This record gives sequence, structure tokens and C-alpha cells, in this order.
Amino acid sequence: MQIATIRQNNSIFTNDLPLAVRRDADNPIVPLLEATLGQTHAQGVYVYRFDEGEVVARLAAWVGQSPGAPTLRLPLHGKTAREHIARTSPIVMQEGAAEDWRFAALPEFQLNRFAGVASIPLRSGGEVVGIANVCRAGKAPWKPNELSFLLSISVPVAALLVAEEANRNLQKEVERLTLQLAGRKLVERAKGMLQARFEWSEEQAYLFLRRSSRQRRTPMRDLALEIIESGDADTAEAASHAV
Repeated sequence: MQIATIRQNNSIFTNDLPLAVRRDADNPIVPLLEATLGQTHAQGVYVYRFDEGEVVARLAAWVGQSPGAPTLRLPLHGKTAREHIARTSPIVMQEGAAEDWRFAALPEFQLNRFAGVASIPLRSGGEVVGIANVCRAGKAPWKPNELSFLLSISVPVAALLVAEEANRNLQKEVERLTLQLAGRKLVERAKGMLQARFEWSEEQAYLFLRRSSRQRRTPMRDLALEIIESGDADTAEAASHAV
């Protein structure tokens, strides 16, 4: 893996800027990012996740100076997007990062005007799943041991990023199934009320709900909730739909 080091010199670096409260302290990536601040004398570390199925990057975790914006979307046609999503090699700069076209649009650079950056692709299973931007406020050369440390944590950070996304997707699926189950319970309850009111069979009650849902362009779950909350269905409407 080739590291492109730009304009290194022997400038003295000081790490005396105050740190903002970290984002999402329960995120398992955060301890690694905090260790990175200490090991590299940086003022901020910002991890972006490339969303599967979308050509966008989202800020997943950060420590240090606030990026000022919780989410960054990189459009498909954007030059910045193509650069970072397709990139497989680190970019290392000791000065001018905030003016560089590859970083100028990112919120942490717009707000903090960072001079230096080590931008590391995060790979998992041979695929780049995100990037980590390790940023410095002042000019200073990146030492070999600092770059070696950044490369060593890129794999575990990528693994945590993938695991976090998998957990998020699992949670969404659980919520979807829970909502679906709740909807089915509402429909079953409404069907029971219709059967008792009009002496319908279960199939007749279901057909009434389905037809009413289509005609009113209302989800069956919402229609069932209306029937339950009103305590009854409209007799004339129900009779006209009886099977």
C-alpha cells in the first residue's frame, strides 16, 4: 500500500487545542478513535461509512473538534465522492488540507480549517467500507510510527463499522416485523368486531376490509384502527360491501 506524503518538513507541532465532547460515547469505535488522538497528536478523528446500495458517505463517529454537521452526503456525480469511494490508498498531508479539493467540502474541514490530514481507507473483506480522517490543526510531519499505527487500526475500525451497520439493519428489520405484527393484530381485532356486528364469516370481514382499504386508498392497518377506535363500523357502508 503506497502512502502519498505531501510537503513534509520539520515544523514543530503542538497539541494544545481544547477537545469537544465526543459524539455517541456508546459507539464501540470511539475508544479506538480516542487512542488515535493520543498516538498521533491530532485534534480530530472522523470516520465516514459508505452506505451499501447508495453512493453516499455518512459520518459514523468522531472524537475531538466538532465537525459541525452530523451527516455528509456525497453525490454520485461529485468529484469528491468519486475520489473517496473509489480510493484504496491513504492520503497524507501536513498542510493545506482544508483547501484541497478532496477535503474542502467535508464539514470538519469547513468548520475547523485543519491544515494536516491522514485519510485512511477502511477495508473489510477486501472492500472499502469507509474512510477515517485524522486531522491536525497545525503543520507537522507525520512520523512513520504514527502512520504505521493508523494502518494497524484501519482493519478493526472497519470491522466495527460493518458490525454497527449490520446491527442497525437488524434493528430496522425487527422494528419492521414488530410493526407488521401489530398491524396484523389490529386487522384480526377489527375482523372480529365486523363478524360480531354483521354476522359475517371471517372471509367476509376480511374482504370488506381489503375492499375498503383499496377504495379509500388507506392502509388496512389504519382502517382497522378506525373501526376499533370508533367501536363499530358504519352499518350502511358495511352492508353495501357485504359478500
